[in-house]
Amino acid sequence: MNLSTDNLGRLLLLAAHPDDETIGCGGLLQRCAGALVVFAVDGAPPHYGFEKKFGSLRNYSELRFQEASRALARVGHASFRRLQREDGRFFLDQHLFLELREGFAGLKRITSDFCPDVVVSHALEGGHIDHDACHVLARRLADEFGLPGLEFPLYWRSDDGKDVLRQFRGHADQECVLQLSHQELLVKQQMTEQYQTQQGLTQVFPLDPERFRPMARAGVEKPRWSGYPFENRRRFLKTEAFLRKASEFEETFARQYEPQNASRIWCK
Repeated sequence: MNLSTDNLGRLLLLAAHPDDETIGCGGLLQRCAGALVVFAVDGAPPHYGFEKKFGSLRNYSELRFQEASRALARVGHASFRRLQREDGRFFLDQHLFLELREGFAGLKRITSDFCPDVVVSHALEGGHIDHDACHVLARRLADEFGLPGLEFPLYWRSDDGKDVLRQFRGHADQECVLQLSHQELLVKQQMTEQYQTQQGLTQVFPLDPERFRPMARAGVEKPRWSGYPFENRRRFLKTEAFLRKASEFEETFARQYEPQNASRIWCK
C-alpha cells in the first residue's frame, strides 16, 4: 500500500537516538504540517570507546544533538526536544527500558504541550533495546491520548546472522510505503550528511523508500527471535530483562481508548 499524507497534520516522532529520525522518517517529516522529534536517550552508550575518541561521553552526546539540530533545520517545520525526568536529567543510552514509567511521564508532558495529530515511533524488532523501549512508550502514548500511531523499521538480525535494514520483522500485510520525490531525497541526503559522528552507520541505509504500518496495539509478547538484542551484546542483556520491565510498565495502565485504525486513515 502507498502512504497517503494528504491529511497528515502535526506529527510527534519518538526516536531513540539522533539519526534514527532521519534514517527512518526523513521523508515523512518533510510532508507533515509540523513535526516534533522527541529523542529518548542521550545517545552516548558506555563501553564502546566513545569517551576516548571524543574526550568524554558528555562531549559525544552533545555533538550528536548538535548534528540533530542541523539535520532537522533542513526540514524547516521540524524541531526536537529531549526526553527528561521531572528533575531535568536525561535518560542514558541502553537504560530507558529500566525507567519506562519515568520516561512516559516526561513524554506525556511534551505531548500535552505539542498537541500532535499522530504518533510515530520504532517498531518492536529486537535490533536495539532503546528502539523497542520507544515502541512500548509510543504505543501507550497513542492509547492515552486517543491518537493513531505509525511505526517504522530500522534494523534487526535474521536467524542466519544477516543484518536486515529498513524491513519489517514478521507480518507486514498492512505495510505502507512512502516513495520520496527527487527533492525529498535531496533533503534527506542533506539531513544524513549532518551526522558526521555516525557516518559509517548512516551510509549503509538506503534513503528510499520509507516503510510504515499501523502501530501494534497488543501487549508485548515474547519475541520469537534469539540473541536479543544483538546491538547490546556487550552488556549481555537478555530478552527476559526487557520483557519483564515492559510487562510491569503495561500492567500499571488500564486501556482507556479504543485502538485507532491507522491503515484506514493513511494507507490506500
